[in-house]
Amino acid sequence: MGAAEFTLPAEAPIAGFPRLRWASEGVREPVGARALVLAAPGCRVALVSAELLVVPAELEEAVRGRVEDLGLDGLVVAATHTHAGPGGYWRNLLGERIGAAPFEPRMREAIVAGLADAVRRAAGAVGPAELWIARGTVEPLVRNRGGGAEEGRLLAVRLARPGGAPLAELAVLAAHPTTLGKKNRLISGDWPGRFLHDPAARAGVRLFFQGALGDQSVTLPEGGPVAPERYAEAVSREVNALRFERAAAPALGFAAAEVALPALAPGALPSLLRAAAHNLAGGALPAEARVAALRLGPAVLALVPGEPVAEVGAAWRAEAGAGVELVSLAGGYVGYVETPEQLEARRGEAVRTYYGPELAARLGHGLAAAVKAARTEPAARGAAARPAGARAEPAARAGSAR
Repeated sequence: MGAAEFTLPAEAPIAGFPRLRWASEGVREPVGARALVLAAPGCRVALVSAELLVVPAELEEAVRGRVEDLGLDGLVVAATHTHAGPGGYWRNLLGERIGAAPFEPRMREAIVAGLADAVRRAAGAVGPAELWIARGTVEPLVRNRGGGAEEGRLLAVRLARPGGAPLAELAVLAAHPTTLGKKNRLISGDWPGRFLHDPAARAGVRLFFQGALGDQSVTLPEGGPVAPERYAEAVSREVNALRFERAAAPALGFAAAEVALPALAPGALPSLLRAAAHNLAGGALPAEARVAALRLGPAVLALVPGEPVAEVGAAWRAEAGAGVELVSLAGGYVGYVETPEQLEARRGEAVRTYYGPELAARLGHGLAAAVKAARTEPAARGAAARPAGARAEPAARAGSAR
């Protein structure tokens, strides 16, 4: 496990919302990255939690280049999705305008350096570990902003040295980090940042990942304004109240696949204008996306580069099989993922989508194939994720977690 702060210049641009003036006015609290390197015979994977709005695919590739000497079989960098984090690191005209801030080379370098530093620190701390897993539901802490179902799923994974000394903890929950609002001009990790830095946590280095958050927002049972500190404290209480069970001889596996994306069809535009949008935005949005699966004993993290709504997330889990939890905003960004029915009716999160109605099914098939490959037993090593319309990548070997 390892952690590193981003070294940001004065008045670093702030990401999260479209703005007329992008310069921040200071730092509410430091932001950075937290990494966990998992190793087993034949498999070595780095998992990184980044206090960023999104993680573009090219950013993850840049980090991969910086840590190539570590011999990783897999690298996954996922955003906490803070809407008050540093910006300016994504060279993409559309991404810059929708909230990532105009590109600045110094910001990209600061972010890449921090992410790579966290991975290196984690790689240097690899050693024998026990795996503990807990699951729960926290519907009172989330609300569906479109009036649909609350996701409310909570997964927590803890690693400890033999004998009990805590090493790391990762949590997965779906709730948009927008508590500071559009008027905030201080760089912050929002509520996930406070959760990561909770001084009362006694579980080692904490990582946080978003679940199927497309239509999920924060709320508290007692009502009133939701400040980052209050919400983070509530999430910490829920995590600490979970019943953790030790995974005996846990297996580790990793697999990834490239999925061909459907034609562009921005949901904010009438159908008559979508063909023109396809021509104008063709260079700003990817034609393929990478999905992945990380097996941690009985649990599997299905990693997707977008913001699926709760209904889509439920369908993906049903297709991938029991024990799967979704991690959004990992290794790229394809926008929101809504159901075909909502897209047709132009309801829900349809206005925030970029691709056509086939997007959910294509990503779901890719995730299911990656999950199947990551679960491959040691006797069947070398299995590949082969979703329809995708290029396959070999699955990493499975073995005992360390």
